[in-house]
Amino acid sequence: MTLLNKLWPRPSIKTTLARATRSICAAVSAATLLAMPILAQSQDSQHLAERPYLVPMSSSFVPQERVLTHREQSKMVRGWLDTRFKTILPQIMRREGIDMWVIISREYNDDPVFRSLAPFETYSSRRRTILVFHDRGEELGVEALSVGRFNYQNLYTVVPTHNEKQFEGLRALVEERNPRKIGINMSERWNHADGLTAVQRDALYAALEGYTDRIVSAEKLVVGWLETRLPEETDAYRHIMRVAHSVIGRAFSNEVIVPGVTTADDVRWWMRQQVAEYGLGGWFHPSVGIQRKGVEGRFSGDAIIQRGDMLWTDFGIQYLGFATDTQHNAYVLRAGEVEPPAGLQAGLRASMRLQDITRAESQVGRTGNDALAASLAKAKKEGLDATVYWHSIGYHGHAAGVPLGMTDYQGGVPVRGDMTFKANTWHSVELNVVHPVPEWDNQAVKFSMEEDALLTKDGWEWILGRQESFYLIR
Repeated sequence: MTLLNKLWPRPSIKTTLARATRSICAAVSAATLLAMPILAQSQDSQHLAERPYLVPMSSSFVPQERVLTHREQSKMVRGWLDTRFKTILPQIMRREGIDMWVIISREYNDDPVFRSLAPFETYSSRRRTILVFHDRGEELGVEALSVGRFNYQNLYTVVPTHNEKQFEGLRALVEERNPRKIGINMSERWNHADGLTAVQRDALYAALEGYTDRIVSAEKLVVGWLETRLPEETDAYRHIMRVAHSVIGRAFSNEVIVPGVTTADDVRWWMRQQVAEYGLGGWFHPSVGIQRKGVEGRFSGDAIIQRGDMLWTDFGIQYLGFATDTQHNAYVLRAGEVEPPAGLQAGLRASMRLQDITRAESQVGRTGNDALAASLAKAKKEGLDATVYWHSIGYHGHAAGVPLGMTDYQGGVPVRGDMTFKANTWHSVELNVVHPVPEWDNQAVKFSMEEDALLTKDGWEWILGRQESFYLIR
């Protein structure tokens, strides 16, 4: 028997049945939520029809807006792609000096960038897919081509070839268009830009004999394409975040948690199940941890949540093609308490202060490593025991873009950390402060927080605010 099992024994059959009953009730509640019609607060019905998710979240953290149907999501994603191909893609290709971008992907072995270039209806690339973007200049713009058979819902103009002759078709296309630089997805440092497999690379180089001196890494093009956001995408991302926050709000409430009965694993599996029942995806298994007076560190698993515990979660979903990433904290009230101990509240404020410091130091045009060094220096000067590990977020959870430290790179991230912050990008402001809590005999408690934020040319804004007080379980 482990130490945790000794301290927090497994529940009885009666307790297990009680949990099962609560799970069934929660499932019914979730089904009711998804069946709810949208509650319009505006008389502009056309506006709501175009953007049906634009209804604010209630104070109880239950989203008033419904999860969109796949048909609705498909229309939105297609609109974004059409706009991105006309605006963002030409800008990034010209910034990086690449006039032809070639992406080669194979069924169930997709290039990491493929999903960002495909319509909602597409689950995976078909057989071998060769996508080509050719910049014809300011007047004609960038042409989206597919060498082979597949037009992907008419998003691409097909350059027809037999499956076994796609590289011959690509060769003919290169001869016709005569590009100055051909970008391909090969990169040592950027995993998102390293999707070209060895076999396809060899076939590509063989097919483009005589043009191989024009081939360059498209890594900065890939990063720029993946990290840059449209205003309408950010608009929808607020809705996505409301759904994610609603799951956390329900999980960290008496709907799910019964002190002395519910375990950390009960809560994390409940969160994952809610995401499944909403019809959404996830990109990592939820984390739920407990910190307790007199117990060193954070623990989880079968540990039973008790009154006086501080709880933490790390939770993310996938919806409308985008990922979220959030870390929030809760407190389980003791008998007679109406708020957490002052020391816990001070620790949360210390972590919020670190958020403010890092955002102030991370501005458009500054490198991640410079911003990290300045942030940690200022935090140290203010007496904060700080660790900073931001990442970009978007199509992927740990997305392409400039990092601001990593848990094991507090001195700076090689190569990638020397990239500069760009406008119209999303970032997960992820960090922690270790803070002593007087009411817990000055025990060192870790206050981990993570909120998604938008960086514009004018500065920062939270996608959906930030946590400024504990969720309370009574």
